[in-house]
Amino acid sequence: MDYRIRHARSGDKLAIASFTGDTFEWGDYVADAFDRWLADPQGILVVAIDEHDAAVAMARGTLLSSTELWLQGARVHPDWRRLGIASAMDEYMEDWARRRGAQVARLAVEDWNTPAQSQVDKIGMRRTGDWVMAKSGVPGNHIAVSGNGGRRRPPQDRLVAAPSAEAAPAFMAWSAGELGRAARGLFAVGWTWRRLTMDDLVKGARGAALWTSPAGWALAALDGGGLEVGWAETGAEDVAELIRAILDLAKELKAEAIHIKLPALDWLEQALETAGFETSTLTLFAKPL
Repeated sequence: MDYRIRHARSGDKLAIASFTGDTFEWGDYVADAFDRWLADPQGILVVAIDEHDAAVAMARGTLLSSTELWLQGARVHPDWRRLGIASAMDEYMEDWARRRGAQVARLAVEDWNTPAQSQVDKIGMRRTGDWVMAKSGVPGNHIAVSGNGGRRRPPQDRLVAAPSAEAAPAFMAWSAGELGRAARGLFAVGWTWRRLTMDDLVKGARGAALWTSPAGWALAALDGGGLEVGWAETGAEDVAELIRAILDLAKELKAEAIHIKLPALDWLEQALETAGFETSTLTLFAKPL
């Protein structure tokens, strides 16, 4: 079965949708994201095509910074698997990114997805850290002590918007702390991960997304009705207080849900589960380009 890799075109969307609808129990997101990915000036969307120019696989890469390539959305038609197509698409995108100055490629795989983990091993990716994904509804006025965050926090313990002057101490504390070391300098932006800079925290403060409390700091912002937390700095002794403050913040902002992505440290996972969050884990992989 012969195939060729090329840049995706708008006309490939229907073929992609035809074999990705049942990727997971809940369906798939790649067909919905196709048009946005195709239009992204910082990204590349590729397909593998058969002899009739019909798409039988797809994958997406995007430059998250001048040196960082993020890979995602690899899908291969069931009839075309085990032919090396996913690896060929990765190589195509890595060559594209390398010519633009990228120095590292990264991707994420859920812990349960062993076929994907095997595939990324074959292309030279190496594990660089485990991350916990936590989600929770937003508590109402009545909060159980053993769940949904515990008792309400006094006003002085709640998260408040941090001024940009807080960026430097927050960045230094995180860089030297356990969370920063476990993150290997990365933070989550939606479903992508890239290196954190102090400028990210400055921009977060200016955009009312950097929050501070006596228990630590967090980057948290509303996205589609949910409160997304992709970075935080705290310690084992303060993490429960910070999580309760995040729950309070979500209520104040009228968020519909809370999603947290942070390095998978035992004390953090335990605190999240005690607060009533559902948790799962994924692994980040990387390779030099």
